[in-house]
Amino acid sequence: MKRIFLLAASAFLALAGDLSAATLNGKVMFLTKRGQKPVVNETLVWLEPLDAKAPKRPAGAFQMATRSKTFVPHVVAVPAGSTIAFPNEDPISHNLFSLSPGNTFDLGLYRKGAGKTEKFETPGVVNIYCNVHPNMSAVVHVMPTPYYGFTDANGNYSFDVPAGRYRVVAWNEQSGQTSSDVEIAASGVKGSTLLTLDSRNFRAQQHSNKEGKPYQKPSTKDY
Repeated sequence: MKRIFLLAASAFLALAGDLSAATLNGKVMFLTKRGQKPVVNETLVWLEPLDAKAPKRPAGAFQMATRSKTFVPHVVAVPAGSTIAFPNEDPISHNLFSLSPGNTFDLGLYRKGAGKTEKFETPGVVNIYCNVHPNMSAVVHVMPTPYYGFTDANGNYSFDVPAGRYRVVAWNEQSGQTSSDVEIAASGVKGSTLLTLDSRNFRAQQHSNKEGKPYQKPSTKDY
């Protein structure tokens, strides 16, 4: 089972102002139809405290590369205030952008190299695309809580956190999100830790370019 360690135990508990620790183990399952294959280990799980304000996880520096006209990794989660570098590993140009409220940006057209960096301040889901290649997409989750991580390939997750009441939220790109309220104590967990995501209504949709218009065929030199 994949265990999600948030901070070193002693430092974390001091930051949280709670001397009791508890463990939450759970699993995310999928409802799918024939031919659907959600990427299970791109399922993000996070805990929203219901009793007290959560401590902040320090902002950091992350990377999402463009490689073979894809984003690597495809999904990342970062603390609010973090920066992400977008190096271009392709021998062609990319123009990364997002129109997501609170985190709108446009990196402009750039070729192979170290790329450009963007800072993500506002918590929420950020959909990122390339203005040259309509099939390129990625997702950045800017997290308001320090309690988060991705499941393993079997959908398992585990958190070591201060005892208390939490809302457990699971998200996957093909399934949206679902949640369950739990109470975590050293003696055990009250509430459902099995979360089910429904992918059966998922339909891949073509997004617009950064001007809100259909994509035009790019020039050969940039494609």
